[in-house]
Amino acid sequence: MELVPFAEAEYRYTWSHRVDYGAGGGQFYGVMEGRLRGERLEGRLHLTNLATNRPDDVNTPTLRGILTTSDDAMIWTELDGLAVMSDGSRAFVTSARFRTTAPGYEWLNTVFCLMEGVLDTETLIASCQVYECRHTRSSRP
Repeated sequence: MELVPFAEAEYRYTWSHRVDYGAGGGQFYGVMEGRLRGERLEGRLHLTNLATNRPDDVNTPTLRGILTTSDDAMIWTELDGLAVMSDGSRAFVTSARFRTTAPGYEWLNTVFCLMEGVLDTETLIASCQVYECRHTRSSRP
């Protein structure tokens, strides 16, 4: 597999709350707005995060939402991953998948990406780099 730079993203929480489960765990619910910028894909992000906060203080980002391109195509976006505390910020890695029937964007339905980023826990702004995972193995053994 080859990791190819795909886009950069930045988003911020516009609202967030944590419900305590006890024993160190809990559930986050947050709403985020931001942008994705790449050579082949660019647009505004509107996401909801349903991250579980595990007792070991690892979060499991579970983001769902819409990417709206500059030509108003709407693309369903799903991000799932792990986030750990690192130097006062939360470092995370997620998978990224897309679904759409928007003309000219159907190619996204078979793209699988990895996103690496950092969430500033004071400003609640995340900056990320997105990489497309490209298949490099032959289809024959």
